[in-house]
Amino acid sequence: MRRIVLLSLFGGSVAMAQVSGPLVSPPTHFNRSDHVEQMARSAQVSAFAVREFRPNRNHQVDKALLVAEAARNAGNTANAGNANTNGRSLNALVATPTSSAYNQTATYQPLGAVMGANFEALGLGTPGYAISGAPPDTTLAVSPTQIVQWVNSQFAVYDKAGVPQLPAPGFLSGNTIWAALGPTSLCASTNRGDPIVQYDRLAGRWILSQFAFTSNFSNNAQCIAVSTTNNAMGSYNLYEYNFGTNLPDYGKLGVWPDAYYLTYNMFNQGQTYAGGRACAYDRAAMLAGTPAPSQICFNSTSRFSFLPADLDGTTPPPPGTPNVHISWNWAFLAAPPYTMQLTKFVPNFANPASSTFNDGFGGAPFSFVSVPLDAATVAACNDSGSNCVPQLGTSNRLDTLGDRQMYRLVYRNFGSYDALLVTQSVDAQPGSTANLRWWEIRQPSANPPEVYQNSNFIPNTDARWMGSAAFDKLGNIGAGYSASSATMNPAIKVSGRRKTDPKNLLRTEVLVQAGGGSQTGTLTRWGDYSTMQIDPADECTFWYTTQYIGSNGTFNWRTRIASFRFPNCT
Repeated sequence: MRRIVLLSLFGGSVAMAQVSGPLVSPPTHFNRSDHVEQMARSAQVSAFAVREFRPNRNHQVDKALLVAEAARNAGNTANAGNANTNGRSLNALVATPTSSAYNQTATYQPLGAVMGANFEALGLGTPGYAISGAPPDTTLAVSPTQIVQWVNSQFAVYDKAGVPQLPAPGFLSGNTIWAALGPTSLCASTNRGDPIVQYDRLAGRWILSQFAFTSNFSNNAQCIAVSTTNNAMGSYNLYEYNFGTNLPDYGKLGVWPDAYYLTYNMFNQGQTYAGGRACAYDRAAMLAGTPAPSQICFNSTSRFSFLPADLDGTTPPPPGTPNVHISWNWAFLAAPPYTMQLTKFVPNFANPASSTFNDGFGGAPFSFVSVPLDAATVAACNDSGSNCVPQLGTSNRLDTLGDRQMYRLVYRNFGSYDALLVTQSVDAQPGSTANLRWWEIRQPSANPPEVYQNSNFIPNTDARWMGSAAFDKLGNIGAGYSASSATMNPAIKVSGRRKTDPKNLLRTEVLVQAGGGSQTGTLTRWGDYSTMQIDPADECTFWYTTQYIGSNGTFNWRTRIASFRFPNCT
């Protein structure tokens, strides 16, 4: 992900107007790739063939400008953002009771997890790897036999013991995948990163995605590759979707039976905020390798940083269950209390115009089911959501991205109930900086949903941020995150809970990797996102990846991949 400063809002013609209907388009490029293993073996594309362009941008919107614009639009019912349908307002059809978080300020009991693989992955610790930018945008996905990790603009394939599977140097540039799209393709000719990797366990396929853009952001695209088999080193169906002058920043991917869902923060010419965009891609067509699967999108200038639900487990959601997207209205309000927003996406690829993105109960486009948050729920860094995380030996503070919920928004169907799980960085106590907040929301499609667990993990004064979490098949939870303080270098830690533990409690955290240094200079960006996945081989093993630093410095990040499971899950 890139960091972008909101320079102006709705000024002139650069910001995209909010529309109530879907935006529909086919891919501009399509082809099928060679086998990735063969590309690496023949050195068809060097691992660093395309120099990465890493502009100095800020992905955080200017909250003051958005709040001012919202105030100007208050009461303007002509605006699509305030539309009413059958007497139902955009803001919410239903609302759950205000939900106050539990503050866990003490350790509970030992994690009791069986720690598994823990190995160095892409970054400074990889022989031959050259760091071209920061943060690493660390993500991974897991199949029954393989792990794919992608950082910045390079990816690698590992076995479960951490042995690289691609020929030397063991990694490839991201745009290698899209080389077959040819010289007119942004996806083939540029290598920008902001990647997401997923494994569609229902189909046994890999999905890889990153964005692409020209150096002046005059042309922007999203690149999607869907494997033709369950082998990550095989061939892929390749797609490129063009967004014109709008940059699709911070793309996040959710797998669902009816579609692949990608959400973005759109920025015109790479600078001016143009709305939160939710897009659905025709999964069946992509799996079949058809040349023109539709992209159906909704764009709202009054929403920011959607996160789509991502299916875990072998049990799909009940038939017809729409994909839930989550966001909150922090960016558009001057102060708390804020509201969590649950919006349902129902694409219709046979008749795209009938697609809906609303509360799921007949509300207007962009309506949502609201989960009111108590006034104590504020973004990390005293509600700024920015850089305040302390480190040992330096005054340089690290970014938290507390202005949004963090990847992934996990969905699992347990049979008797279904649930969402998500994390965020918040400022839960006076004098704190960043605390790990996590929610379990059961029956997310119900009216209303149940906020089953809602807790801040604050066992000591260390900052905890950049989290990601998942359920195993029993309902145990595993969470990973970065931790730092003025007396500690940024480290990688995990925690979790068994389903039978008292509600709202995580067990004592475990150190995965101690930090060997702090990020110095003026570079505040850290991680941008991390990823926790559950292994489809047993639905018990958690796999986590994020960054750390081996010694004081700048642009010298490393990453780890680590696994663990609870012994009651077999």
